[in-house]
This record gives sequence, C-alpha cells and structure tokens, in this order.
Amino acid sequence: MSNPLFASQSKSASADTTSPKENDADYGYTVLIIDDEVEVHKVTDLTLKRFRFDGKRIRFLHAYSAREALQIFTEHTDIALALVDVVMETDHAGLDLVHKVRNELGNHLVRLVLRTGQPGQAPEHEVIERYDINDYKEKTELTSQKLKTLMYSGLRSYRDIQTIDMHRKGLRQVIESTSKMLKPNSMSEFATAVLKEIMNLLQIDSSAVYCTTFSEQGAHGERRILAATGSMADVIAEDDSPGLPAPVEQLFDKALDERRSLYSEEGYVFYTETESGYQSLLYIDTNGKLTNAQQELLDIYCFNVALTYASLLKGEEILETQRELVYLLGDAVEMRSKETGAHVKRVSLVSYRLAQLYGLAEEECLVIKRASPLHDFGKVAIPDRILHKPGKLDKEEWETMKTHASVGHDILRKSTKPILKVASMICMTHHEKWNGNGYPLGLQGEEIPIAGRISALADVFDALGSKRCYKEPWGKENVREELLKERGEHFEPKLVDLIIDHFDEFWEIRNRYPD
Repeated sequence: MSNPLFASQSKSASADTTSPKENDADYGYTVLIIDDEVEVHKVTDLTLKRFRFDGKRIRFLHAYSAREALQIFTEHTDIALALVDVVMETDHAGLDLVHKVRNELGNHLVRLVLRTGQPGQAPEHEVIERYDINDYKEKTELTSQKLKTLMYSGLRSYRDIQTIDMHRKGLRQVIESTSKMLKPNSMSEFATAVLKEIMNLLQIDSSAVYCTTFSEQGAHGERRILAATGSMADVIAEDDSPGLPAPVEQLFDKALDERRSLYSEEGYVFYTETESGYQSLLYIDTNGKLTNAQQELLDIYCFNVALTYASLLKGEEILETQRELVYLLGDAVEMRSKETGAHVKRVSLVSYRLAQLYGLAEEECLVIKRASPLHDFGKVAIPDRILHKPGKLDKEEWETMKTHASVGHDILRKSTKPILKVASMICMTHHEKWNGNGYPLGLQGEEIPIAGRISALADVFDALGSKRCYKEPWGKENVREELLKERGEHFEPKLVDLIIDHFDEFWEIRNRYPD
C-alpha cells in the first residue's frame, strides 16, 4: 500500500542522501536500503537522518530491486549493513539476493537484515534456518526506536567482525612477511624488505627509514642507514646525503637513551637490541594516529623483525669470519711463496667482476669471489727450494710444483661448506687450459668448471703484472697482448673478450691494491 505523502516522489529523487558538497571524512559506515517502495526509503531516511555511529554519520545507498542491489554490492565492497525487502520483483527476490551476496560474491562481512510486510510469504523459522542472514523483522514492528536499535546492533556486529577479519589477514601477512625477511642475503636487502612489508601491512604509502648502531656508542654513535623510502629515500646517498630530518634524529636519540620503542605525533620508532649489543632503529611516518588494530599488528611484526635481525646478524658474523679466514689462508700461502698478499685480494675482485660480466647469478659470483683466494692453497706442501727458486724449474721440480693443484683440492674437498667446496674445485682446475694442454686432469673447453676458467684468467692477469722471484712485472700493453695471444689456447675466448673490453676497469683493480 502506497503512502499519499510520498506518492509524487520519484525513485531518482531519493537515490542517495549524500550531498556532493559534503566531506567524505564526515561519514563512517555505509548502509544499503533495498525495497521496491519509495516511501519505505523516505521513512527510513527521515528516521535515521540524525543517526550517528562512532561519532560519524552514515552513508545511505538505495536500491529498488534485487537486481539493482546486486549491482551495488558488486561495486561497493564496504557495505556494513543492508536492510533487505523480501518481496520485490518476485516473492522471494530478497532471499535470492541474500544467497548471491553470500555465495556468488563471497561477501560474509555485511550484516543482512530481512524486512518483510508479508511474513506469510517467507516464514521466519525457515528463512533463518536456510539463509545466512543476521536478523529478520516485520516492517510493522520496526518503530523508530527499534530501527535505531537495529542499526546499532548491526553496525557493532560488522565493526567487530571487520576487526577480527583485519587481525586475521594482518597476522597472515605478518607470517608471510616474516618469511620474506628470511630470504635476503644482506642487511641492506633485509631492511628494504622490512620497510616494504610494513607499508603493505599498514596499507599506507609513507616515509620510513631503517638503521643500525652500537649500544656502547649510545645515542651519539655513528649510525648506518640500511634502507629508506618515501621522502627520506635520499638519506642513503654515499656522499651528499642530507641526513635524517631533525625530528627523526631526536626520536632516535630518545629511543636510544631510553632503550625502548616510541609512539608520538611525529611517527613511530621501533627499538631493539641484540644480545651482542647491536641496536636496530626503525622509523615510520604514520601519517596520523594508527588504529589499535594497526598498532597491534605493527608491534607483532616488529617483534618478528627483531628476531630475524638478530638471526641475520649472527649469520653475517659467521660468513664474515669464514671470508676473513679464507683471505688469511690465501695470504699465508702467498707469504710463504714470498709473494704479496695483495695478489689474492686482486684475484678475488677480478674473478668476481669477470663472473658478473659472464652473466652468472649474483650468488654464484659471490661464491667465486670468496673461494678464489685459495686457488694456490696446495702450495703449502711445496718445498721452499722449489717455491723460492729464482730460475727455471727442472723437470722433476716442475712435476713437484704441479702437485699443488691436487694437494689443495684434496685438503679442501673434505669440507661441506659451499665456499670451501668451490675453492677445492678451483685448486684442481685453475691450471687447466681451454685447449686441453693444462694440468693435472687435462680437461678441455667447457669440461673445465666455470669457476676454474675464471680463476685461471684472473690469476694469470694479475701474475703477469706483478713481480715474482723469477721475473719482473709486465707493463699494461704487454699483459693485454699476452692475454689476446692465449685466447682460445689457455683461456676461454669469451672470458678474454670480456677482460679486454673492460681492460681499464680491471687494471684499476691493480692500481687500487698495489703490491
């Protein structure tokens, strides 16, 4: 039955009560009114005109058929509450809509309340049992006060479920993000991953910075900035860095002095200290106050960051110790040969750059860089009279000298560590030749492992330009000519082409680390 008071009102006139001039920030939740009678929309609007929830007004959307409502649900995924008429295009149009919203659109957050003027068409006990609705009301029982009570209960329910769902998604993201933090191979990569995942977690596009310091230096110690984003992205520049903004510096100083995390209007600072005394500082410009849910997720995530940071530091310390031992062993061998320890450093850097230019994966390049200093490790077993002989070795002496390749391999191959396993292989193969005339295995072409081929060229390149007990250093052009001469004979042609094309770059390594 129509109401004469609203009979002259068209549907379009009541399509949305939101004025174009009103600020979106004034509105909180969205409510959808679904009914084929215009007067029902008008009465609902008038009754709830001054309604507020959580201090904000409600945005009302209107649909006059189940088909129109389904379209609105498709376009607006943030609808908190929907008042659904049962009888519209058909006697069960509202029920069909509920089924589609829950099952086809997969929307289980919106609170759905059925309103009917013909309760006999859809008995309450059957509807509640068969359909995923949250309440069932007869239009005659919805007085002004009861309608407002329904709004409060529906919106509170939506808010609570939304909070739970946000926590569920957030915790899942924390777990996924934590696993991503474990993948990086350096502190810089780790810090970059942390900042990226925090932005995703909080769903904000903001400025942030991650840095480390040492506890014994306190607030005035030198800080190493590992990563930055947003307006502070340029603070990690090498030379002309503008430094951290003064407010961030002050927050970091306070966090270091008080040894705790801080929330303030300027942003959030997370502080952690490892058992070894390393301190980690993370600043996030939160662009205003965080919600309780965001703050809880951030605290949980940063706790995981701290654990991962400590674990990564321990891993880096172990790797750094291993790298240092490799260099020390390489230096010891060169000192015994009365050759400069800078040789192993240069061979390491030349090998690394050659591996990069060759197109190897960065991880493989780094392993070659760290293993190549041990290329002559087997010389520890060669007698001094042979190692230090100023002239040419005789046949017997030469055969003894050649054993250093297999001796180094035999010693290092017992290790299960990746760097030492590659070092073992380099020991064995860095005197093999592309044409098959090398030793000790007589390998040819690509039978020689790439690490051995690279280390062989790096070793000869540096040795030619260095003084030895049996020769004077060669000049730059003489070295270049010798490498070209051995292209396809001693060395792989592609590797020779790479070192010739970038010859000045490689020669600069010699100048940077002189004998």
